[in-house]
Amino acid sequence: MDEQKRRGRPPRSEVEQQRRRRRKAHGGVKNLGVDESLLDHDKFAYRWINDADVRMIQKTKYDDWNVMTQNGGELKEDATDFGNAVSKYTGVKKDGSPQVSYLCRKPRQWYEEDQTEKQTELDEQLARLRVGQSAKGETQGDYIPNAGIKIAR
Repeated sequence: MDEQKRRGRPPRSEVEQQRRRRRKAHGGVKNLGVDESLLDHDKFAYRWINDADVRMIQKTKYDDWNVMTQNGGELKEDATDFGNAVSKYTGVKKDGSPQVSYLCRKPRQWYEEDQTEKQTELDEQLARLRVGQSAKGETQGDYIPNAGIKIAR
């Protein structure tokens, strides 16, 4: 006996399962939209950085991010032309011009050290908040329950 075709939408369970398969097929967090064979995820962390205001200068001159080139290398520090850089249009600026983002990389060891430093600072702020202090360590005059402040993660 043949199954009857169901009219209308497919069951939600089928739709959810299909969506999840598609999402996983894209490669997860390592999907940067570039040729993965040019990337070395063991040695470097990769990010798209917007060329907005002074962000590129902050990240490339005052931090350790380097702009990637089409052949998997890095632009020279004194480069004034991003013509060979890996880039993509990611939006529109307020003035109507295209927003361009550049693929940059940072040595993984330095990236992880920076992330550890950021997390330490956040943990210290959270500890101060739990005892009723501001993020800067100032005493708060707000209500603090007898049991203290609990912040769940």
